[in-house]
Amino acid sequence: MDLRVKRTTKNIKEAFLELRKKKNLDKISVKELSELAMINKATFYLHYRDIYELSDQLENELIDRIIAEIKPIAILNTKDSFRAFFRSLSMAIINNEEDIHILFSGYETNRFIDRFEARLKRFVFSAYPNIRNNSENNIFISFIVQGSFHAYMQNNKIDKSTIVDRTTDLTLKLAEEFTA
Repeated sequence: MDLRVKRTTKNIKEAFLELRKKKNLDKISVKELSELAMINKATFYLHYRDIYELSDQLENELIDRIIAEIKPIAILNTKDSFRAFFRSLSMAIINNEEDIHILFSGYETNRFIDRFEARLKRFVFSAYPNIRNNSENNIFISFIVQGSFHAYMQNNKIDKSTIVDRTTDLTLKLAEEFTA
């Protein structure tokens, strides 16, 4: 890719994130973003159809980055392996908390966890294809991901490590009941 194109794309993304910190997605105009990125509107439209396509691309990049931070799944057949996986998953979300708040603030808050859950399921099911069509496994993953995320968001004043430890412990207890 041409260096000028990379620089322009980087400027557009940085300007978008700066505006997104202050405004809801539907309040950001291409004109405003272009001025901040020091480009003209036509240049913006060479790269993106509209603000929503740019936002969607940045959201996907963020979710990809979070998934990439999760330690690979080898075998999830012991408490220790499940604990390590869940801790890795939780820390990946916490490590990207600022970007999650920026991209998914306002009306978009719940979109993150819904999109993340879908991508995490693909990630888990690619490692364990035999559990893909099991409705109980799908429900369990949804419950754990959604519940843990909302527990964290509602209790974000508590030490992050404590939240990760408590949600991991609760998840392990639930998994024991689920598999009993």
